[in-house]
This record gives sequence, structure tokens and C-alpha cells, in this order.
Amino acid sequence: MTDFARKMQRKANDLALLMETESRRHRGVPNWNSRVPGRDDVTRTNIKPFYSPYANFDPEFCDTAVIGVNPGGNPRQPDTTDATYLTNLDKPRGKYNAYLDETWERAEVVGEAGLQQGVQTVFQTLYAPDEWDDHLRYAASLNVCPLRTCRATHIPIEVWKASVEWCLEVLEFLQPKRLICFAVFAKSGKPARRSPWHTFNHQFQIERKFCANVKRPNDKLPAFVYGGGASNGALAGCEVIGTPHLSYHHGNPLMFNALRDYVGLG
Repeated sequence: MTDFARKMQRKANDLALLMETESRRHRGVPNWNSRVPGRDDVTRTNIKPFYSPYANFDPEFCDTAVIGVNPGGNPRQPDTTDATYLTNLDKPRGKYNAYLDETWERAEVVGEAGLQQGVQTVFQTLYAPDEWDDHLRYAASLNVCPLRTCRATHIPIEVWKASVEWCLEVLEFLQPKRLICFAVFAKSGKPARRSPWHTFNHQFQIERKFCANVKRPNDKLPAFVYGGGASNGALAGCEVIGTPHLSYHHGNPLMFNALRDYVGLG
């Protein structure tokens, strides 16, 4: 549903206005206003709502949704509003995915940044060798918060709450059969407040059926792979898979072994 995706992109732009207001109220948040090059009549360079075409956001065809926390990187970099990105959003279903078709970070090769490799390997683990690429290309890919920040902690809590509402509207519209999310954990070992797994667990009451500790000896933070099913709300019956943040665990063999174990249980 292209019209729905376009509407949600407009709502993402409204979130940027809220971000400007909240960043002034919280000393720990960088001066967001200085990083916004335009107002309502100018496309902003720090918003990246979708990682796949508008056409992928159609409940008739949506089987899998992939969701992270928010776009990382420097908000001043205008990579999300150049002609290539905007053209990609208008492509037919399955003809673009940021985890496959973009060049990120210091990686000079398309699709070879750490997070991209992590997402690709998750799909390679969950699906057959000749199917994983199509599953990723046809997935509805987005983040809870569509606003680019260097760190997730730069998102004020009121902006995060509004972003959760934005994201839930998308997911409740799509009603995917499988949801793959990056589960970010705090140092305490509890799910971080700005965590997709924590957000959806609270909203849809995920019945956990699988849990594996994939923390490596030198890792500072806890790391788990979760699997279960949503039992409440519009996503009731949806399979939910939670992973550690794939930017840091894209080369973690324990994580992918755990995913294989999970698939074997199915």
C-alpha cells in the first residue's frame, strides 16, 4: 500500500519537529535543531523511515518484517534524501533493500557493513540457500524510530514513545507472520528501554518459547536470542525473533548456531 507508506513517512517528518522541541529540554541530547537543514517545506536529511520500497508495506503480501532501533550515523549526512534513496522507495516490491543495496559506514562495498552482514546472515540462517535473498528483499524493513542519531540514547523518551506509536501503527497495519527485531540490552542484563523486543513484549505479550545466551567471553553486554509468539493485539499469532544488536554481533557464531537450533525446533 504505497499511500499508507507515504502517509507514515509524513508522520515521521512530524516526529522530527517533536525531536527539535525535546532536544532543547534535555541537556543530554545533542542540539538537534542545528542538524535539521530544512523546515516542513524542505526534505530533511536525518529521517529514514523505510529500508525497503513503499510497495513492500502491503498487508496482502507482507510475510516478514525486519525492525531495528533507529538509523544510526551522523544526522548531518544527507544520504537519506538523495535521488537514489528516494528513487529506491518508489521501486516495485522486492527491488530494493538497504541491507543489500546500500553502502554504509566505512565499508566501500555494497552490502558489507557490519549490520548489513548481520541481517543477511540471519536470513541465510532462517531460510534455505536459494530463498533467503528473496525473503529479505520482500520483507517490510524499518526501525522503531525513523530519526537518525549517532546513538539511541540521543532519542528523548517522549520522542521514543511517539516513535513506538508510529511503528506500531505500521505493524498493526501490516500484521506480518514473522517479526525479526534487534534486542538491545542494558548493562544490567534487562532489556533496554529503547529496545524493539522490550517494546513488543510489553505491547503484544510475547510467549517466549526459545532463549539462548550467546554472550562471548570478551563481550561487555549480555546477548540473547529469543523466539516466541505474540499472544495479544493485532499481531496475535505473529512469530517474533529477537537478536542482539547486529552491528556488534554480525560475526558471532554463537548467535547463528542458536538461530539454527531455533529453526530446528520448528
